[in-house]
Amino acid sequence: MATIASAFQAAAGAFQLISESSAGERARRAFTGALVLRVVEQALDGTAAFGFVAARAAAEIDSLPRGAERSILRRLLLMAEEGAECSLALLLVDYAYELETTRRLPEADAALALARSVAADNAEIALHAGRVARKLRDHNRALELYVCARELDAAGGTISRLAAIGEAVVSPDPERALARAIRGAVCAGDAEAAAVGLEERARVRRSGGKRREAARDLCMAALRFQDPVDRARVAHELADVAVVTGDTLAAREALLLAVSCGDAPQRDHAQSRLHTLSRDLGDEVGMRRWRSFKRPMLVSLSLSRTTAAPSSAALILARWREWIEMKASSEA
Repeated sequence: MATIASAFQAAAGAFQLISESSAGERARRAFTGALVLRVVEQALDGTAAFGFVAARAAAEIDSLPRGAERSILRRLLLMAEEGAECSLALLLVDYAYELETTRRLPEADAALALARSVAADNAEIALHAGRVARKLRDHNRALELYVCARELDAAGGTISRLAAIGEAVVSPDPERALARAIRGAVCAGDAEAAAVGLEERARVRRSGGKRREAARDLCMAALRFQDPVDRARVAHELADVAVVTGDTLAAREALLLAVSCGDAPQRDHAQSRLHTLSRDLGDEVGMRRWRSFKRPMLVSLSLSRTTAAPSSAALILARWREWIEMKASSEA
């Protein structure tokens, strides 16, 4: 317990530093996170002043807007006295995911480091920590964590394959390494891992100017993903590639898929982008169709006017979209 309490103390210190070096809402949320972690630390240590600090933390949590973060912090506070290490680790992973999705990567990194201290033999936590370290551009630490995740997944399952993809991304030749990782996932019948690998390779190829190859990878990734939210995310990425190449008709097909299968923010964002595309193309019918009177949940940046591509991939993407929509309806 003493070791775990020390880990909570270190994590609380990291959150406190972020709070002091930030401003506004981020600083307030980091301070609340630090306070909750100190409550857990004191509960594990048996500190007499635990009740006072817990009451203050509860007040800070109640001041946060409703949402996943407030719910997770409240559950952490309620579990503080129980000292259920496994449950604490799972809650910390949920907390880190929420921090990551809201682009607070240093906080997510600290939360995952703490989760690893609580459950050092958990391969999934090591995998998540590796991903956040990679996003923070700490490639050496990311590689160490990916190797650790692969070693902890003794069965050689999905986590091992996802870790191999992570290792490939931070390798000196990511495109070639990702090709090997994707083949391994396909041979194992792991469509989800293969889709993740294809999406990562698309990012690598796009950054290297290989837009056609990136678009092909994104199309294949959308076919392999099972979760509609994953498909919609890939559709938005494919639309980005199409817009850069000047193929606005293909971009429209990709965004139509995001409208049909995405969650509420993804649909709103796709409709906003479709309205912008229609405006830039002078398509008044499209502008009326995709006009929205409510504020979009995601920011849509205006696209510059583009000339049409010499040959459009719109017909190919239309068939691709119809195939995925038909597949989704059969799975429902």
